[in-house]
Amino acid sequence: MQSSPIQTQSIVYGELSIVPYMPEGDENSDADGFDWAGVKFDIAVKYDVMEKDGRPAYPVFLRIRVPNNGGDKKAPYAITAAIMGGFVYTGDKSEEDALDLVVVNGLSILYSSLRETILTTTSRMINGALILPGANFMDHAPSRRKAAKKAPAKKAVKSAKSAAK
Repeated sequence: MQSSPIQTQSIVYGELSIVPYMPEGDENSDADGFDWAGVKFDIAVKYDVMEKDGRPAYPVFLRIRVPNNGGDKKAPYAITAAIMGGFVYTGDKSEEDALDLVVVNGLSILYSSLRETILTTTSRMINGALILPGANFMDHAPSRRKAAKKAPAKKAVKSAKSAAK
């Protein structure tokens, strides 16, 4: 095993709310084997680059919400959680590559921590233990988001029917 160039300095929760969904009628709210397809899931991400002890330090923030007030399907719990981690990078990649690595891996680390906390907490709640779905944070890499903003807007193309008129 090798030590990762991304090291976690801290993980702290800013908010954690887990409220059981209590259906009316014969609707199922059991968390066991819950299928997340069709559930509204909101996510917010923030990050920064700072200096700590003469080297870059990266605070990364993740907020997730399962509000259970939209979408066709309700989750066994309405969830709001905010978690922040402090990370350092000790590798030799460029600043841009290092930021991508820290943000993507930092979000994965934070989400894993949050996933475990929710599983542990809900294991003692009425609807049973809930496992958040697996997640991939590659689309939050700063270089990808920057490239998406720079991409030229697509021009509207007239359909064959409207062009024939």
